[in-house]
Amino acid sequence: MSNRSPSPPGARGSPAPAAPANEKERIRRIILEGDYQTLVEEAERIGQELVKQELSPSQIRNVFGEVRRLQMRFDANRLRMLKPKLAYMGARAGKGGKRLQDVLSAAVEAVFSGNPSDRKMLEDRFQRMVDFFEAILAYHTYHKAYEEKNKR
Repeated sequence: MSNRSPSPPGARGSPAPAAPANEKERIRRIILEGDYQTLVEEAERIGQELVKQELSPSQIRNVFGEVRRLQMRFDANRLRMLKPKLAYMGARAGKGGKRLQDVLSAAVEAVFSGNPSDRKMLEDRFQRMVDFFEAILAYHTYHKAYEEKNKR
C-alpha cells in the first residue's frame, strides 16, 4: 500500500479535464452570466496548464496585484489598459505567460461586451473576472504545491 496521497483531478497520471470546444465562449459565460460552475472547472484546468507551462506564481501575482488595485477603485479605462500589460507579460513570460494573456484578455473583452454603459453592470462583470482570476491563481498554487510535494 502506497503512502502517497491520491492524485488531484487532472494531475499527472490521471486524465486532465477536457478542454472546452470554445474557451472564449466559456469565459464569456462566466463573466456575462455568472456561471460559477464553469468558472471553477475552467479555473482548475487553466491553473493546472499554467503549472505545466512553468509560469511562476510571482508572474501571476504581478498581474493579480494590478487587478486587485483595480478592484479597490474600479476604473474602466485602467481595466482596458490591462490588455497592453498582459501583452507585455505574455511576451516576457514564455508559453505560460502567453496562455494567461489569452485567458485574461478574453475576460477583459467579455467585461466590455456589448459596450455596457451601466457602471453597476461593468462592476459586476469585473467582479466575476476577479473571482475567475483568483480561482486560477488558487488552482495554480494547489497544483504547483502538489507537483513539488511529489518530486521529493
